[in-house]
Amino acid sequence: MNAPVLIENVPRISTLGDGALARLPLDCIAVQDGFNPRRFFEDTEFAALVESVRRQGVLQAVWVRPQADCDPDAPRFWLIAGERRWRAARAAGLTTLPALIRHVDQRQALALADLENNPALRIGLSVAEEARFAQRFVAECDGDREEAARLLGWTRSKLDARLLLLHATPAVLDALIQRQIKTGHAELLAGLPAATQDGTLAKILSDRIAVADLKARIKGFALELSTAVFDKTDCTTCPHNSSVQGALFGEAVEDGRCQNRACFHQKTQAALQARRDALAQDYPTAFLDTERPAETYTSLTPTGPQGVGNAQFAACQSCRHFSAMLSSQPGREGLVQAPLCVNLACHREKVAAAHPPASPGVSAPTATAPRPASDPSPAVLTGPAPRPETAPKKVAAWVDDWLRRQAAETVAGNPDLLRAWLLAALYRDAGQPEALLTAHGLDALATRSRATLIPALAALNPAQKQDLLIALTRYQIQDRPLETDRPALEETVRAAEASLTTAHLDPVAAFTPDVVFWQAHTKAGIESLLRQAKNPQGETFAAWYAREHRESATDAKAFERLIKGKTAGLIAALDATSFDFSAWLPPVIAQRFSR
Repeated sequence: MNAPVLIENVPRISTLGDGALARLPLDCIAVQDGFNPRRFFEDTEFAALVESVRRQGVLQAVWVRPQADCDPDAPRFWLIAGERRWRAARAAGLTTLPALIRHVDQRQALALADLENNPALRIGLSVAEEARFAQRFVAECDGDREEAARLLGWTRSKLDARLLLLHATPAVLDALIQRQIKTGHAELLAGLPAATQDGTLAKILSDRIAVADLKARIKGFALELSTAVFDKTDCTTCPHNSSVQGALFGEAVEDGRCQNRACFHQKTQAALQARRDALAQDYPTAFLDTERPAETYTSLTPTGPQGVGNAQFAACQSCRHFSAMLSSQPGREGLVQAPLCVNLACHREKVAAAHPPASPGVSAPTATAPRPASDPSPAVLTGPAPRPETAPKKVAAWVDDWLRRQAAETVAGNPDLLRAWLLAALYRDAGQPEALLTAHGLDALATRSRATLIPALAALNPAQKQDLLIALTRYQIQDRPLETDRPALEETVRAAEASLTTAHLDPVAAFTPDVVFWQAHTKAGIESLLRQAKNPQGETFAAWYAREHRESATDAKAFERLIKGKTAGLIAALDATSFDFSAWLPPVIAQRFSR
């Protein structure tokens, strides 16, 4: 082997080819911050190395590369490998040391640094140091793991395992580097949420917890992914999934377990809320088992000892108390119990009506097969027609809005009502002085002075005043936002009803079902209405649709096919239908006019 040349005898870096051996002054060599994959230098081992260098010098050359922006005539070098020897040479008082010159870029230098730290050559890097080194090297390869593994001479699984270990917190990695914990400890801790790792690490160090004991504790803490009700697509690559760890780490809890309970809970709650929202499309009331005591609801059935009867069961589907319960109990998340009734008093009344006591001395009638709830044939009733106890909130809100719209149209065209609304508004604005009512014999009439407004209003011509009066009245009845003021809304709706009654409005002629009306109902509620709605010829929508859309002379299932489809498709079909609804008024509107 040729003896190393002193750098002082070499005029330019270009004369030092790749692989040249030179004896360089220590001051010409610098350590690039964060480059060396080795972070921990054990004191006892380093002291022994310094003593050896002091006696024998540095026997094995360090590896360096020229700094790209240095003066060729006063070259400086980055250290690639051999930092322990470089540090020992400085500590021993040496001024030069042998160096192998390599003309390589940053990525190649990283690969050489890993090669020089091969355990077969000397004390190797810790697993944590390899993990941090792998992260930097993959970044140098623009995220190409296959290329990084090839250049490092690692298997792909080794590279993936080292990168997965980076989910351990810095404190855990530092403890592993300093040999305070074993690799198995770090691998198990890496599967836990970052917020719990450092606390668990402190417990491991203070109580000297073995790897096997830590594994058993984490197994008891982890949750089985097979029980999850949420979409587990993202879990397949999640570092908290024990299956991911088990494929790469030597230590992992059983496959198929989630070690991030907070994430598991958050995803479960989101999934339950999504299922609850879906249930709300078919049930006016949908609730979690934690939101309503079990004694406040009961199963709703058409037949049996607690049955309400087929006709009433169909009517109940349009009631706001028609419900479904979604379980959130561990192991039973997402299970649905339906249909239910959450108005127990009403339910008892309906059950009693469906099971009247037999007259003394009269045998109970022979039981017959109950008529299916989906049978469109009219039910034979012996008492009042079955009805929903209370309209669902969306339906009631739609009716409120419809009443306000009808009243606004009616009042706008009726001078007497128009003035009545104006006088009522003025009276309320004045604070409702009862003495004034007595003095004038009026139900409501008063106003408050508005010094800046009255002159402007007085300057308007009669046509402008009339237009403004109509606009203000429409706003008062129909457009004024009242959703957050329930008492004001209820009062406005009652006034709207009174206005329509006073004007002798024919609600049947005024009503036309629109998309918003159908959207206010659940699918079950829509089906119930369509079995009731009749055209001027007396034919129900269900019968008309079955006849108009049958696929053959004997086909009688067209309406059932329509109902079984998605709610959005059903509403779209109703919006486009040619069925004549002009002779039909929904019961929820008819009830308002019968008060």
